[in-house]
Amino acid sequence: MNDAAPVILQTGEPQRLHPLTMVTRLGDVLKQAWGAAIAAVFIGYQGQWLMAAGLVGIVFLANLVNPLVQWLSFTYMVGDDGIEMKSGVLSRNHRTIPFDRVQDVNLEQNVLHRLFGMAKVKLETGGSAGGNSEDGVIDSIKLDDAARLRDTIRVHRAGAQPVVASEDKTEIEEAAPIYAMDQKRVLLAGIFNFSLAVLGVLFGAAQTVGDVIGINPFSGSFWRNLAADSAPFMDFILANQIVTGLFGFISLVAIGLATGIIQTALREWNFRLSRTESGLRRRRGFFTLTDVVLPLKRVQATILATGPIRRYLGWRAMKLQSLAQDSGHGGDHVIAPLARNGEIDRIFDAMDWRQVDPTTKGWTRPTFAYVAMFMLIMVPALVIGFAISAVESVWAPAVAALAVAAVLMALRLVGWMHHRYRRDGDRVLIHSGAWNQRLVILPLDRIQSVDVHRGPIDKIFGVSSMVFGVAGGKGFQHHQIVSIPSATAYALRDDLLGDLQ
Repeated sequence: MNDAAPVILQTGEPQRLHPLTMVTRLGDVLKQAWGAAIAAVFIGYQGQWLMAAGLVGIVFLANLVNPLVQWLSFTYMVGDDGIEMKSGVLSRNHRTIPFDRVQDVNLEQNVLHRLFGMAKVKLETGGSAGGNSEDGVIDSIKLDDAARLRDTIRVHRAGAQPVVASEDKTEIEEAAPIYAMDQKRVLLAGIFNFSLAVLGVLFGAAQTVGDVIGINPFSGSFWRNLAADSAPFMDFILANQIVTGLFGFISLVAIGLATGIIQTALREWNFRLSRTESGLRRRRGFFTLTDVVLPLKRVQATILATGPIRRYLGWRAMKLQSLAQDSGHGGDHVIAPLARNGEIDRIFDAMDWRQVDPTTKGWTRPTFAYVAMFMLIMVPALVIGFAISAVESVWAPAVAALAVAAVLMALRLVGWMHHRYRRDGDRVLIHSGAWNQRLVILPLDRIQSVDVHRGPIDKIFGVSSMVFGVAGGKGFQHHQIVSIPSATAYALRDDLLGDLQ
């Protein structure tokens, strides 16, 4: 940011949405009409194509009414102290949002916005923090006006001396990013975002409807039809069921990887994070560009996450749990999808947060009751397995129960080894997860509640869990420390609550 006076909008003049707002809403109109389109196809197959076309036309025109009415009835005006928005025809709504109540000003551009040089402005005042709706949306206005409106709100909140905007002067010089992702890193992040859940869905679809639609990579006929005149190599694949299954699995993995790469590329393309006077500014997106400012004073917790492969290669993701919204998807903000330790340290410095030294001593692990209680829970399953084996005179149920119990116990043991916590001055650090590891950095002054929970089995082992209530995120988020001695839990709670008062 330079020292020049910020540029703002002129005040006192009611403004309308851009005339092409209805064009930018065509995507929403088509989404609302998809049900009628399916019904029209069914009617058309009955030979009633004229009726089908009429149905689609009526529904399409009906869905155009809302954007048309919005454009005709909506006006906004930038005043000296706030923004006034008027909307509605039969029932008029007059809303005034003071500048000092606006917490976030976000700009969003889909493909049509970018084509016509427009943007959607989203305002949040905190009245719906963490929810799925914005306090105020101005859709759509010229991009220059959207940028000036954002600057106007920032200027009034910062108390700077404004300068009225001219027609050819927009926002002040942009600060250099503290973190950015080039195309190569975006594609790499897409590979890491491959999900086993996607693989499970694809496998289930292949087994249930794959033969019906002719796409089942686990079937020899699928490969036979795909390469009817194949080389001997394909004949070998079709002759060996195990190899066929292997190639089917590889096909699903390839589809899962492609899905992860495409989704990540569309969301994170040209990712840039920079520091503003109030927080962090994040811009990203391929088709839909989003420009979001995350006020640091609204950040409730920072979460560092990594997986087994990412951890081995030295990559981590960084997320903020905030009272601010993320384009209507709640208050979970990814500010570094794939970053090295040095890059994360720079973001911490920009946030004025202390960095976390993983070599620091003082971490405390839960008691072994965390594992022992799980063993106690597994006893009924083992008893049932052995009972079935005794009645049926076969050992398969007992062996299966033992195998499943052994695997689950091993996972529980590994989870216990990776769960730890420590008090770090004015914050609490909680590390959890064996496969997907998470480090939660929780400032004491952002904690809303501290609960000590003891279940029936916990009482037997004399342990409790501490649950920290933290606002923001997807709903009211909880972070917890599991299976520590009850006396330690109560002492730590009293210590933390004493510092919070």
